[in-house]
Amino acid sequence: MAEQETAHPRVFWPFPGLVFVLIGMSLTIAVVTVTLATNDPSFGLEEDYFAKAVAWDETAAQLEKNRELGWTTEVQLSKQLDGRGERSVTALLADDEGRAIEGANVEVFCFHNARRKETIAFDLVEIAPGRYTAGAAMTREGQWTLRLRVTRGDDVFTSTETGWAG
Repeated sequence: MAEQETAHPRVFWPFPGLVFVLIGMSLTIAVVTVTLATNDPSFGLEEDYFAKAVAWDETAAQLEKNRELGWTTEVQLSKQLDGRGERSVTALLADDEGRAIEGANVEVFCFHNARRKETIAFDLVEIAPGRYTAGAAMTREGQWTLRLRVTRGDDVFTSTETGWAG
């Protein structure tokens, strides 16, 4: 007698499909995370950070030179933007005795603290003894970090200032 095969109902086993779903979700999360991390304007690396780290001795020497010179800087940002959409940046420079520093070249590198990736660089022009100013495309209100490099003759002075816009 031939044995009859009995039909067994087919059992659904979701395990293989579940593995692929979990792998797909993991890859999606990874792609979204990388995209957000690389396109976030509030995150930015220090420019040439490795070269600056290697040149730490020069940075330490510059800090000592700053102390020797005794110069001071004060930065003022205008509350309102001008007609060109720029904000007035003014730096007041004085020596260790409070006298105005005249005839210097002042370079500024700045960024808004909420948008570190977006940097601005410009030069200030002397408009009065010890008073240097320029307009800059600093449209965002809030706290700005400004790095000044003041050169007069052989003297170089660096300073980092914080200013509030708006």
